[in-house]
Amino acid sequence: MHRPLACSVALVVLGLVAHALPAVAADGLHPDIDKMKAEYRRPPARAVENAALAELGRDLFFDPVISASGKTSCATCHRPELGWTSNEPRSPGDSGRPTQRKTQTLLGIGHARPPFDWDGRHATLEAQAVSSIGTGSMSMFATPNEVRVDDIVARLRANRRYVAKFQAAMPGAPINLDSVVIALAAFQRTIEPGEAPFDRWIAGDEAAIPEAAKRGFVLFHTEAACSGCHIGWRFTDDRFHDVGTTTTDQGRGRELKSDPKMQFAFKTPTLRSVALRAPYLHDGSAATLRDVVDLYVKGGIDRPSRSPMINPFDLTEQERDDLVAFMQTLTGEPAAK
Repeated sequence: MHRPLACSVALVVLGLVAHALPAVAADGLHPDIDKMKAEYRRPPARAVENAALAELGRDLFFDPVISASGKTSCATCHRPELGWTSNEPRSPGDSGRPTQRKTQTLLGIGHARPPFDWDGRHATLEAQAVSSIGTGSMSMFATPNEVRVDDIVARLRANRRYVAKFQAAMPGAPINLDSVVIALAAFQRTIEPGEAPFDRWIAGDEAAIPEAAKRGFVLFHTEAACSGCHIGWRFTDDRFHDVGTTTTDQGRGRELKSDPKMQFAFKTPTLRSVALRAPYLHDGSAATLRDVVDLYVKGGIDRPSRSPMINPFDLTEQERDDLVAFMQTLTGEPAAK
């Protein structure tokens, strides 16, 4: 959330000019509310090109067979009931070691612009899955890692049900790590955010969300200017920003060492079902949504890489609560497991 007078980029996105913002109406809504709402109308769900492939990917996603120990699945950290993430700042991986950062949500990932991960280290979802199985959270960090991957593939080849599913999904293709991650990515691209009360309000149901949430939505675009980064129906620009929180994790700067603006920068997370996904930020250091709001109101660490959209500003207690009330309306219908 960012102060609009220090956030010309956000205002350009909205087609507004800071000194020309219309006054907030007496009922708490903005004269340009219809224009604001239009930015968040959801598109149709992505078409599923290969249903058999997506079904295979779903089976693999929930099956611990693809971890080194045979005890950890992708869903161990990406839990549907928690917005396809975890409720831990750092989840324990298959090795028992904690992950480096908070697990990211997979909601709407099929609509996301690459690269992926908090620091953009992976160009594709398939590359991310290879990393997770080979050396990351699904791996025991065995030496050599190739042996562990071969063990996983051997398990699948020995399973008649999986052999049939791979044949149906990718006729003639070998069962190997490449085919596993292709299937996993195909499933992940089908993970759509469920319809939320906010969506019903956007569609015209004025009773779908409370008045506090409506006021919070207006603040999201004006005084708080959260829409500078959290724009569009997924509430993310898919870009990387230093919001001034960490002093040790270089974020995108680990990948782009020569870019001073990418130091301590992390990818903007979607806000879909955000109320389910505590704790927050890349390191899980904010326990509640109100903590996140308070952090941004206070402003981040002042340094060359800090986003120009992050500056201290003022919000009343009621306004902060209204922002939280708005974000709580973004929780979609529960995902089918």
